This record gives sequence, structure tokens and C-alpha cells, in this order.
Amino acid sequence: DVQAAEDVESGVEGPVSNPEVGEAPVLDESTFLLGDWGDWRSAWAAQGISFDVQWTQHAQGVVDGGTDTSFRYGGTLDYLIEFDLGAMGVQPGAFVKVLAESRYGESVNGDTGGLLPASTDLSFPLTDVLDDNVALTVTELSFAQFLSPTFGVVLGKFQTLDGDPNEFASGRGRSQFLNASLVFNPVTSLMVPYSTLGGGVVVLPAPNVTIVSLVSNTTDSSTTTGFGDIGDGWTWSTEAQFQYRLGGLPGGQNVAFIYAADNTFLNFNRSGIFPDGVLLAAEDDTWAAYWSGWQYLHTPDEVPDRIDVNDGRADLRGVGLFARFGIADEDTNPIAWSFSAGLGGRGILPGRDDDTFGLGFAYTDIDRGAFASALGFDEEAYGFEAFYNIALAPGVALTLDGQVVNPVFDGVETATILGVRLNIRF
Repeated sequence: DVQAAEDVESGVEGPVSNPEVGEAPVLDESTFLLGDWGDWRSAWAAQGISFDVQWTQHAQGVVDGGTDTSFRYGGTLDYLIEFDLGAMGVQPGAFVKVLAESRYGESVNGDTGGLLPASTDLSFPLTDVLDDNVALTVTELSFAQFLSPTFGVVLGKFQTLDGDPNEFASGRGRSQFLNASLVFNPVTSLMVPYSTLGGGVVVLPAPNVTIVSLVSNTTDSSTTTGFGDIGDGWTWSTEAQFQYRLGGLPGGQNVAFIYAADNTFLNFNRSGIFPDGVLLAAEDDTWAAYWSGWQYLHTPDEVPDRIDVNDGRADLRGVGLFARFGIADEDTNPIAWSFSAGLGGRGILPGRDDDTFGLGFAYTDIDRGAFASALGFDEEAYGFEAFYNIALAPGVALTLDGQVVNPVFDGVETATILGVRLNIRF
């Protein structure tokens, strides 16, 4: 729905630049290993149908500290298909998005002792058992209808990991940072499920401004339809995305507020383990808010009208900064506030224009109520990550990654994590 909003805002009617009937759109073949599929990809895109299939493999290990020093291997497959119903001659201004996912193998997420996954990609779709194999599940099936160039409605099942997009720190754990604390804001974890049913509106009040407001189920439905979760709590989230020029260089910011109600949220400050028993107090609502931003510091490239922050990579050669900050209800959210910041860029080495890199630091303040203290939670969690992404071939990238993670549990030593990631886009 956000991508459809950007297409409408930039005057594009769908995933391609509204070519005339029979005229194939221009395709950047460097994006895909198989290129244009013998002109089939361009031909389908001209008719309003676009595809993206990605296979991401991870080999990571805790080499020091944590709870286990074993190496793990796992992988994911993502199958994305988008329909521009206007280009297909069905319904002007209408879009359908379908995302299906598979997962196999093991991750280091249970070995680090950290608060958040060291491998974001391998932690989704969510399952009851850590690293449970997922043969195939549909995590998004959404419909968007724009009633005017500046207003649209959306409905369906949504995956939320693409929310809060950032030019240097997004990518779903497939193309930029691996650690979840540098992919999204952790204050949202309690009330924003990965995959959920919902509906809302998209508003484009000005050029380079997008506002998305959704009401959804609070319960995750990664491997279910989500219809059985209706009535078990709801979440309202509103995010505004801005882009601008600072000294001629592109930058952007996101601000959001999230409120969840009609559910049961543990009150950490009133709950505890006492000599006369266990006291569990609960509230029926909670909230969180966050801000994020990014800014290019230098680029030798010509700056386009709009940066595609949803593609999980730096669009321009050069270097830039990013940051995130979030706060939450201290009574019901184990995370009181969080902060992350770092440096990212592309093409810093001569002759390696498509290589990307990132350096990041993340800090999370944990609200140590009586209950959390009794469970042995530390009062803070922090970590560092550095990656270098090597473009091996069109659509093929190998990432070298290192992380240092301070565990959330008292008595667990700081974990050092090394790994490699191979992403292939067909």
C-alpha cells in the first residue's frame, strides 16, 4: 500500500511508468540474476503484473559469550507478486499485493541471549516454536484503491516489517543490517504483529509526504488467516513519512504513534513475585511512539526527485547517517525507550559501485519492574553491528557481518556473532 501510494504521488499508475500498450518498460536487469526472463518480465510488467522472488541464506555463529557457541545455517524464500489493476484494464487506481514466504534451517536467535533477534530475516514469519520450518505461508494479501491522486483506502492482510522504511537501515534483514534492533524500532514489538488483518487509509497531502493510518488485529497471523483473531484486541497505527533536500542532499524522516486496546497487557510495575505468592496485574491498553530519520552526507550521483526507501538498499553512491528513537508505556511495555544510530552508504571503494556497507549501534532501556527483576532481566540491552555487502553478480549479494550483543539476562556474557548472508533475486 505504501509503494502504491508512492507510485500515485509520482504520477506512476503502477509498478512501471505507465507504458503505452505493447511497449515494454525499461528494466534494470542488474537487479535480478535472471535479468528480464527473456523479455517476459518486462512484458508482464507492461500489463500490470510484476514479480520478485528472493532466496536468502544465512550462516551465523556465536564465537564468544552468549548461551551457545554453535554455528547455525538457515534460509528464507520470499515470493512477491503485485497487480496494477489499472494497467490490467480492470479497475483504475487499484492495486493487489501478495507476499508468500518459506523458511528452513536454524538461526542463532536462541544462542545470543539478546533481547532482539540477531537474524531478523530468520525470525519471520512468527511461529510458536523458534526456528520452526515454514513450508509456505501467505503473510500479505492486500488491496488498495485510490479514490483520487491524494487519497486511498487499503484492506486485507498486511505484513508490517516494511513499516518505518529507512534508506540506510531497513531491508528486512535481507540486504542491510541483520540485527532486528537496526531494522525496526523495538518499542513496537508488543502491539504491532508481523502479519495481521486490517484496513485503513493512505493520504498524500503534499509532494514527498505520505501518511498511512491502519486499524488491525493485535494478534499475529503469520501462519493463519487471521479471521479467528478478530475481537481479541485491536491496534491503531499512524505513520507519516517525509522526504526533503538539505543542502541539496536527500534526507527523510518518519514519525508514528501506535495505540492498542481491548487486550491483556501485563503491568510490569504492579506485578511481581512476592513471599506470599505471584501477583499479575494487567491493563487493557498500551501505546508507543517513534521517530526515525536518514540523511545523505555526500553523493557524486544526480539526485532524483524521490528516493525509494522501500527497496532495502542505498539508491545513490555515497555516505549517509541514520537514527531511530522510540518511547513506550512504561507500565505495560518491557521496553521503556530505544535508540539506534549509525552510518551507511554505497560504492565507497573504487570500482565497487554496487557494494554497500553499514555501521550501527542500538540501545534499549528495559523497564525493571518487580516482575522483570525477579525474572533476571538486565536493565539495558545494547549492541553493535558492522556489515559489508559485496555485489557478486546481477541480483546476487554476499554480506560479511559482525555483531557484539549485550545479553538481556543477568549472568550471560556479551555475545560476539560472526556470519555471512547470501541474497539472490531471481
